[in-house]
Amino acid sequence: MACGYDGALLRDGLASRCARCGCDLRKRPARSYIEMEGFPPLPPRTSRRRDYDVEARHVHRWVAFMFLVMFGLVMIIYLSAAAFSV
Repeated sequence: MACGYDGALLRDGLASRCARCGCDLRKRPARSYIEMEGFPPLPPRTSRRRDYDVEARHVHRWVAFMFLVMFGLVMIIYLSAAAFSV
């Protein structure tokens, strides 16, 4: 909307028109801050990039899991050796 009013009626979604400037809140499309500032829209992400991101995330999780398992095994061996050595 043109005036920037952010009153309680607007936050609750109860008003159909702005109390300050009379803007019709039902007809205006929702816009992001980027659109309101006039920046060009971001290009859509391709599915190829998304698949790569998902695959990389799985690899990172697998490496983290293996690190924790190996760390746990080393700690068990270390503590067992310390407990049973006299």
